[in-house]
Amino acid sequence: MAISPFHAIAVDEEPHDTVYFYNTWEEIFFEKPAIGLVDPYIYLLTPYQIAVETGSDDVDFAINKRHIAATLGDSIWLINSQYLKRDFKGDTKKLSDFMPFFFSDRVAYVMYVGENENLNWKNIIFGDRMEIDFDDIVDYYYIDFQNKEVIKITPSSLSDLLEDYHDLQMRYEGMKDYKKRDIMMDYFFKYIDRAQQDCMKPYILDVMNP
Repeated sequence: MAISPFHAIAVDEEPHDTVYFYNTWEEIFFEKPAIGLVDPYIYLLTPYQIAVETGSDDVDFAINKRHIAATLGDSIWLINSQYLKRDFKGDTKKLSDFMPFFFSDRVAYVMYVGENENLNWKNIIFGDRMEIDFDDIVDYYYIDFQNKEVIKITPSSLSDLLEDYHDLQMRYEGMKDYKKRDIMMDYFFKYIDRAQQDCMKPYILDVMNP
């Protein structure tokens, strides 16, 4: 997947963290943020749940309610869960704060693990997250722009997505261990690659601006 880079500018001689926020998909694709905030408070609740605050109620309201995406550094893209809950149906209930997302001109998906979701009692009580293999518990969510739906990837939902590419669907459903995570993810990324190359699949910008 291609991730569009955005290079932060230096504010002065001291290094600063600048978070850029985007209000439209045009701003995202053309890398033209609506605003940049220097040194906001960034809370890494998990590697896949990130909160951004400033201490200003008005600015924090805009962050959570108006901005649809953000960039950290020069390559980390985050999408706002509140935007997905507001503008999309589907599997958005458990999503919170900002989450990493990956996109191209035709497809996009989100990765998410909630602060306490899928963590055992030791991790929750003692905050010992260094031993967690997040790769084994992170969930993937496909953003279906045509149907305005967020779809959590499961064996069932993946089979439904693969209906667009019958050969992949037949191969996936014919696998003995199709419910295993590694096989499921392998075919999800096969779907992403196929959809990206599908000239019949509309561009995200065309769908969002009919």
